Amino acid sequence: MKKLFIIIAILGSLIIANILINTEDSESKKDTKTLSQAINLAELTLSFEILQKDNKIKLIKKDYCYEIESIDYCSDDAKVQLLKKFIDTKVKDTYENREENLIRLGFDNSKNISSMIINGNKTLFFGNINQYNEIYVLQENKIHKVDYYKGMLEISTKQWIDKSKPIINIMQNDEFNITIHEKHAVDPCANILHKDLVLDKKFSILRNSFLDLYASDVKLMPLEYSLKVVKNDSLFTGYLRSPHSKKILNSFMIWKEDHLVYFAPSMNNPNLAFVVPNSVYKNIDIYCKK
Repeated sequence: MKKLFIIIAILGSLIIANILINTEDSESKKDTKTLSQAINLAELTLSFEILQKDNKIKLIKKDYCYEIESIDYCSDDAKVQLLKKFIDTKVKDTYENREENLIRLGFDNSKNISSMIINGNKTLFFGNINQYNEIYVLQENKIHKVDYYKGMLEISTKQWIDKSKPIINIMQNDEFNITIHEKHAVDPCANILHKDLVLDKKFSILRNSFLDLYASDVKLMPLEYSLKVVKNDSLFTGYLRSPHSKKILNSFMIWKEDHLVYFAPSMNNPNLAFVVPNSVYKNIDIYCKK
């Protein structure tokens, strides 16, 4: 009987030791804190800055939206909600910031680590994403395991711009004539009246190019870039005019650069160029071919 007690005691000690070893790096398997609580983020989130290698994107809270700092343009609210959901997600596990954990959880290659700066003072570093779609987040001396939301670490403006509003505010029933000029020539190479745009099928494609025109990306047009555009041989300028008066409803510039087509509605914001489908350029260019 004495030997049996000794064997049971030894087995019990081994089981306890094994449990301690397996949970040594984990502080709380049942941690109910949110990530924002775990990193002591008490204030409102006024900015998110996402960094990957030498590239970054910064979103800043403005009156109506989180603005993309580099282009002063609203970001997609649904994408911003992903970031808010992320910082409010529950912490599933927490580990010590130790060398073996850094290597095991994906923080060993600093060149490939994504990071996020919240409110300019809380820096999060991101490690591996595991098979359960969970990501490891390093902040100061702790590593937290939380849910990962696809797309939240994108740094391209193409992935973050607000695509819910058309570039030109024109409705299906609006009436307008279209005048197209090569570069900034005084005489137009095409002058198409509203009645022709509506009644003649060959012009309907051109008219429809301006209806529900949405951008796939946005680029800032500093002065030096604007001057380059003016000299671009692919440039067309145009005017949408009221058929009942000479009033200009909208003006635009459209040009090709590499494999992309840019559209700048100069009456709305002359500093922005919107990336639009190549077909829009083709629908304009065809009326000015010699």
